Amino acid sequence: MADATAKPWLASYAPGVPHSLPAPEGSLIDLIHRTVEQYPDRPALEFFGRVTSYAELGEQIDRAAEGLRRLGVQPGDPVAIVLPNCPQHIVAFYAVLRLGAIVVEHNPLYTPRELRHQFEDHGARVVIAWDKVVATIQDFPDDLAMRHIVSVDLTRAMPFATRAALRLPIARAREARAALTASVQGAVPW
Repeated sequence: MADATAKPWLASYAPGVPHSLPAPEGSLIDLIHRTVEQYPDRPALEFFGRVTSYAELGEQIDRAAEGLRRLGVQPGDPVAIVLPNCPQHIVAFYAVLRLGAIVVEHNPLYTPRELRHQFEDHGARVVIAWDKVVATIQDFPDDLAMRHIVSVDLTRAMPFATRAALRLPIARAREARAALTASVQGAVPW
């Protein structure tokens, strides 16, 4: 039987690379708050060339948390997030945590059946979703009806020039815009 404490992969570490790192003190919310305070002007995110500083990220998290609080999200509530990798996803994640609620992540490319099964399991009544999947969530049966669906348009996090280019009356621009966003009725806009 192999020694459970053996770590043969450590032999592959380059000289000077530590074998372990100290865990930061506090919660993820504490960590992001400290980072916003220490490095407000440093880049936190970059999306299609648009850079968001830590100060801007902190403000966006605060605004999103307040919006979710006004929708009735309370500590311990599950909140579903159905977003691809984008700035709004990061903001939503930390906003939910800031309220003491529970983040329930979903793959936005899942089929309606896969999403429905997951929603049956966790019972979230508030969802933050990519506008391309909002219609799927709205089609869930009444027993899974969401109290609130917050619809996220990914293009709003892009630089102005990119958003403007996506609105050009050119077939390729229309196709790109259609792949990134959808018109949504009956949801709260992000």
